[in-house]
Amino acid sequence: MDRIRLSLAKRIDDSYDIIIGRDIFPQITDGLANLNIGKIAVITDSNVKELYGNNFLSMLKQKNMDAMLISFPAGEINKNRQTKEKIEDILISSGMERDGLIIALGGGVVGDIAGFVASTYMRGIFYTQVPTTLLAMVDSSIGGKTAVNTSAGKNLIGTFYQPKKVFVDVNTLNSLSRQEILNGVAEMIKHAIILDRKYFYFLNDYIENILALHGDILTKAVKWSCILKKKIVEQDEEEASLRKMLNFGHTIGHAVEKSRSYGISHGAAVAIGMVAETKISEEMGVINQLEAGKIYGLIRKAGFKTGLSDEETGNIIDNTRHDKKNTGAKVRYVLPRKIGAAEIDFEASNEIVSKALGEIK
Repeated sequence: MDRIRLSLAKRIDDSYDIIIGRDIFPQITDGLANLNIGKIAVITDSNVKELYGNNFLSMLKQKNMDAMLISFPAGEINKNRQTKEKIEDILISSGMERDGLIIALGGGVVGDIAGFVASTYMRGIFYTQVPTTLLAMVDSSIGGKTAVNTSAGKNLIGTFYQPKKVFVDVNTLNSLSRQEILNGVAEMIKHAIILDRKYFYFLNDYIENILALHGDILTKAVKWSCILKKKIVEQDEEEASLRKMLNFGHTIGHAVEKSRSYGISHGAAVAIGMVAETKISEEMGVINQLEAGKIYGLIRKAGFKTGLSDEETGNIIDNTRHDKKNTGAKVRYVLPRKIGAAEIDFEASNEIVSKALGEIK
């Protein structure tokens, strides 16, 4: 028997900077003008196109860059394979080649789709993230997760593909509704619960300032969450172990979203998920009642409504079985042990989960 070995052992440096500031769109265009890149495709949704997309495209063209704007209808319902295919067809017909650059301008849906397109188009081209929602700034734009949804569940088809840079312009938050701000606040609270007790108390003290978009406090909170997220990604880029902690609140949260046909915002669903999974932790004796009470208190203080109807419980439990984090038929949970610390890969019986969900009114 003959054997031929193909040796591909290598280390790839996918490090990148996260730039946080205000009114930094000119810095983005100036930086791109100094690079040797081909065609630029700014991918955005129908809402962000009107808010920032058209103006950003003009700024790029003023720098004599070959740029185009591609938009799709806003909303989680359009984070699907059909949208990805349409974008790819436009890129192909435009003649974009491997030296091209994709810029994801928008929230988490835009970032997920644009990143997924970048990871597969021509077997991978460069892209940058320019998040315009608080949720995307503190979570989805960092770490290279890309995906689309299917009828079977959220984010079931996707890749790990890191951007070349992330630009966070905090001023874009001024255009958001309170609900959109809450979507990001849910992730910030998640970071604090599982990773940083000091951050938890900071949020508890200043949550009203953050919701009111108070300049210095808001920027400090965004930076704090970005640092916590980047530390996790640096240690576990592809979610083999430690990064699973960032799924706290998401096993139940994604199940709630599907149960409500994605008619609930991601932040509101994650808030329900964090309350439910903390109650599961209580039921299993992982977290004590005092610590759990502080978690419920901050989530309520932020303004989240976490009630569930009795009819939803069965659907939510069924939906958790399709979660991508499961191993075989076993549903896995991230449970807080105390504020600032959590543990991964917990299994909980349907009885415990049902009881926990039943206590959320």
